[in-house]
This record gives sequence, structure tokens and C-alpha cells, in this order.
Amino acid sequence: MKNKKCGTGNWKIKIYTLFSVFVFTSSLSLYSETKKENQVLDWDNGRKQFVHKNVSIEELNLKSKTNYILDHFSIHSGLEETPMPMSQLEGNLKYLTLGYQLQKIEARWKTITLNSGSKDKITEFYPRVVVRVNAPYAYSPTEYIDSKVSLKNTALTIPPSEFNGNWQSELWFAPKWDIPVLSTFAFERIIDTAACPDAIYHEYTHLITGKYLGNNAIGRSLAEGISDYYAASFLDHPVLYTHKTCEAVKRQLLVSTFRLDREIGIYDSSIESDFKKDFAFIPTLLWSYRQIVGTDLADVTIFQAIEKTNAGDRFFPEFINTLSTSLYKELKKRNGEQVATDMVQKVEDSLWIPHGVYSNFSRKKIVFSYFPKTSVIVPNSDEKSSEFCGIKNELEFYWKDVKLEEPTLRFYWNCNQVKIPLVIQIEQSNPINYLLQSNLRFINGKLKFASQSAEKPNPKLSLEDQTLYLQMYQYVKENYFYRKTMEKEVRLYFDSTTDTNRIENIRMEFAYLGNSKKRFRYSFSPFNGGSY
Repeated sequence: MKNKKCGTGNWKIKIYTLFSVFVFTSSLSLYSETKKENQVLDWDNGRKQFVHKNVSIEELNLKSKTNYILDHFSIHSGLEETPMPMSQLEGNLKYLTLGYQLQKIEARWKTITLNSGSKDKITEFYPRVVVRVNAPYAYSPTEYIDSKVSLKNTALTIPPSEFNGNWQSELWFAPKWDIPVLSTFAFERIIDTAACPDAIYHEYTHLITGKYLGNNAIGRSLAEGISDYYAASFLDHPVLYTHKTCEAVKRQLLVSTFRLDREIGIYDSSIESDFKKDFAFIPTLLWSYRQIVGTDLADVTIFQAIEKTNAGDRFFPEFINTLSTSLYKELKKRNGEQVATDMVQKVEDSLWIPHGVYSNFSRKKIVFSYFPKTSVIVPNSDEKSSEFCGIKNELEFYWKDVKLEEPTLRFYWNCNQVKIPLVIQIEQSNPINYLLQSNLRFINGKLKFASQSAEKPNPKLSLEDQTLYLQMYQYVKENYFYRKTMEKEVRLYFDSTTDTNRIENIRMEFAYLGNSKKRFRYSFSPFNGGSY
């Protein structure tokens, strides 16, 4: 009987023990559910994608025990004035990734500036940059609609604005949106770029470029191209804004991949005024530059070019020229003059020129290097103008002012003591057409009045000279210009010997001005065979 009772007691102990173990393990499970893991997205260079990585709050190097504040950033929710409270950070992949990646891109830029020899502490912002997560909109479907842009933007760099005597920049990251009712995987168009490290890199770079290119450069082709370039360079990966660089994009079926390793065409100057025409040209060309000169040299020299670029400068020719100069100086300092010269020439011949851009190192290969460097006066070959001109009847061409940056030839028709200003605007939209090539025989221009109010003579002229001026104006209008456009086609021909890269004579001909072959043709001697 005793043994039976003892057996019963052991059975109860076993049941109690098993129950205790079950309760303990269940409580652990419940605790693990409430205890959230802190993770960020970090780049796996081998897999070429961002993966989840466990971090501790301490690794973020926060500057506050109560709010989300970093060295040079304060992170806010929406338009809240106070930075996000710490209680919202735990287990939030997006918020943690944002702070983690902001510090990584900040450290990378600090290294670049040190390697470039810059003395500017451009990664230090005082007061801190305000970063807004869950902003009401960056570009939302209701606030921004542009038929030219298939990919709507959900991140935005706000240029600095003054507040209480300080200049403050802001980065905005808007949440995703989808089409009402049709909220299925195929229609989820936009994701919150606060969780996209490549987008974070892009927006941070705007803070750097804005200091040199000017606040108004944000949104223009040069600043946008540079931001995309550095985002790709920091990843060492030429593909951006995909599910591998931002996992939330994997359900974004209506957004195409943005690649910097594709073949691109020839530079078109219109992208300077409307970057929406071609998002890829500038960053792709800079990526190709990186492949030729190497990562470190490309990142450093592109930044050096940014430092020396003035607000309002264009990608071509100003930025390209500054970049080639930076490359030459940096390589000369590191490896000597010959290495620098060879590398610059390699970049010019294999990259810049084939894509329609070039620097001062290739100026001898463009037609402007052959243009006369002085003013040239020639007799006016229009016999009829002699009827109301006195002794002086000549055209004075200001060739010395014609250059790549301003391809306009100014000249005066001097009739007696009266001058009427005219211009010939050379109209090659593609700069590669200025290069001396075997098929280059001429370039076109349009003859126009230099003044928009050319019909009004200078009131300081005598009444007699004002009458002469009006006669000259009417004669040019009726005999030189097409009636509808008020302009005339002019062609500059380049006569060369068997050596197609050497011009022997420059001829200028006005189109369709009578039957006489001698009229309206002018010849000019080139400048020293095209060398400086």
C-alpha cells in the first residue's frame, strides 16, 4: 500500500515538473515575443544586397537618452518639433536603419574629404540636420504629378532655410502610398525610402553638393547625377533602387531598374535645363570614369571638382573641365606628371570624347581652337548697301569672343558712322559636332539681330544718323532674314588639306542671298593651325 502511495506521489511530482517546465518555456516564448530584436539593413558585399543585421541601441551612438538625436542629425516623426522618443526605436527596422546608415554615409564622406586634402568640415552640421520620417509628403500622388517622371519620388532634400539667424537643412522621407481599392501587390507603387539605404545615401549627398553647387542645384541634373553616382560608388554596385538595395521594392512591379552600367548615348545639352529628359547620362558617365581611374581616385577627384564648381555651372563643359584638371593634379601629386598626362588622355580619348564631352586637355581637337583670336574687318560684299552707305561699308567680326561656353559670333555692320549689331548663334546642340573629325566640314549658325528692340535707333544719334540706322535695319530685315523667323542660316565651312585635323581656311556663307556666287562669302585665316 505504501509503495502504491509512493508511486502515486512520484507521478504527481512528474506531472508538476512537466507543467512547470511548460509554463517556464511558454513564458520565455511570450517574453521573446514582447522583447523585439533590434535590426538594421546592412550591405553584404558578397551577395550585393542589404541584409538584416542585429545591432544594439548603443551602436547608434545616440546623443540623448530620451530622443532620437545623433551627432549631426535629429530624427523626427512627421512635422513634430521634438525628435522622436526612444520608445519608438526598439524593434523598428526602418528607424534604426535610417540612423545607422546616416552615420555610415557621414563617415564615408569624411574619409573622402580628408583624402582630397579639403580643410572644410563639410560633414559637420550646426545646427543638426532635421530628418523627417513619415513626412506628410515628399512627392505624393496628390501633391506632385509629372507625366515625364514614371517613378514618383518619396525622398526630398530641403535646401537650407534661415530660422532665428541659423541655417537649417532638412531631409524628408515620406511613407508609401498605393492606389485606393486596387491595393494589391501589383499596385503598391511607392515605398518609404527611409528604409532604403541607397536613397539615404543619395539624399545625404545633396547636403554635401548643396554647399558648393548652390541650394538651387538640388533637383538639377548635375546634383542629381552626382548623388546617384556616390550612392552606387559607396555600394560598389551599379544598380540602384531595387529589392536588393531596398527590400521593400520587391513588390514594386511597376518600377524599372536604375542601372549605371548600361551603354549610354551622346551628351545632349538639354539635360542641363531639364534633367527629367535623361536621369542616367551623368551618373553613368561618372561610373564609367570610376571604372577607368579606380574607386578612390574617382570619389576624391569628383569631390574636388564639386569643390571648385560654381553655383550655376553645367556638367559640360565646366564640370568636366574641372574634373579632368582635378584628375591631372591629383595623379601628378601621387605618381608624377607622365602618369597624370597619360591617364587624362586615356579618359579623354576612351570616355569623354566618344560621349560628346571633353575638357581643356582636348581643346586642340575642337574647331574653336582654330577660330581667329582677334577682331576681323572685311568689306561688305553687298553692292546695294553702297547706295546709302558713305565711305565706310564694312563688317567687323569679333572672333576672339567665340568659344565653347558661348558659341556666338558677334559682328557689326558699319555703315558710315552708324553701326547695327548682329549675331550668329552657332546651333550645334551636340558638342561632339565641334570636334575635328573626318566627316566635319562645316557647322551651322543662325543670323539674328543682337538686340530684341533692333528697330529702335539709339536716341543719342543725330536725326540724320537715326534715319540711316532705320534704313540699315529695314534693309537687313528685308534682304537678309526669312520673313517669318527673322533669322537666316549661316554656314561655316572648314577647308583642310589631306590632314583632316588641320584647317587651312574658314569660309562663312550666308544662305540664299541672290544669284551672285561672290556675294555674302567671307574667308578667315585660322589661328596658328589650331594650337595655343
